[in-house]
Amino acid sequence: MSLDLSILSRHEDPDLYDVHKITFGEWIVLTDHIEAWVATLENEQKTIDMKRTDVTRFAKNFRYAHDATNRAVIEWVEMDLIDQSNLSYATCRRIVSACRGYWTFLQRRHKLDCPAPFENVVPKSNSKSGKKAHSEARKGFDLQDYRNLLSGAQGGSQDLSQLIQLGAYTGARIEELCSLPLTNVASDRLHIEDAKTEAGWRIIPIHPHISDLVANLSENSTDGFLLSGLTFNKYDDRSNAIGKRFGRLKTKLGYGSDHVFHSLRKGVASQLEAAGIPENVAARLLGHEFKTMTYGLYAGGKLPFAVLNDALCKVDWT
Repeated sequence: MSLDLSILSRHEDPDLYDVHKITFGEWIVLTDHIEAWVATLENEQKTIDMKRTDVTRFAKNFRYAHDATNRAVIEWVEMDLIDQSNLSYATCRRIVSACRGYWTFLQRRHKLDCPAPFENVVPKSNSKSGKKAHSEARKGFDLQDYRNLLSGAQGGSQDLSQLIQLGAYTGARIEELCSLPLTNVASDRLHIEDAKTEAGWRIIPIHPHISDLVANLSENSTDGFLLSGLTFNKYDDRSNAIGKRFGRLKTKLGYGSDHVFHSLRKGVASQLEAAGIPENVAARLLGHEFKTMTYGLYAGGKLPFAVLNDALCKVDWT
């Protein structure tokens, strides 16, 4: 008895259903035709390699062409490229431009009939350019925002609420917290390593308001990370999935693209400034480069732990 694949539903056999759709050209797997598209490009080799990388990044996020709706691409740009990868608007536009070219190729060569999903997917930037403009466009969270986030996270998985608390009382980046191994967690401090810059390698005192949380997370971890149970994505990033959940939470609460997880870090910086903490101390806590001749070049980047601890204790979200 033969099986009529034309009436097979995805619910009955999802794997066979997908194979049928791909085989008969109804669905297009985005990774399948990248090299054929690259072969048509007439740019310099460096530009070709960059376009291949950009489109591969897109295709790894969207398996099938029909998955890439305009709404889904907007979320990908805002959550993955901007929030998680900290890319500038200009870089996002470059990536989207390459994806648009690949989409046109699929429409012409492989009968893709899905409309291009790239309209207005990158936020408009102000008159400044690059990462500086993007960074300055972000807003910091204040005390009421913090309360809103914790309240909104209630009822869901505890790890999102825990991540928010850790971010608020350390000022650390989301990827730093999600990748923090227990070997870098002491009774009174966190050792941040493998950061983006040399200045990012630093010690963060454990704030009294999260000392019990850190102790409980350490004791109950099942995989050797402070935030246990997070999964790696294709780029070995443990922050990707929970970062998207944070993005959905803040959007549900009414926050736009100018509020991201990094806004907690901005909130910490604002509290340190309001408390009169010297800029060089705040820079050591947050992992910022400090380029003045006296503190940046000659001081060697180290401050007594007591100084760092006293400064961070000025942060209070209660």
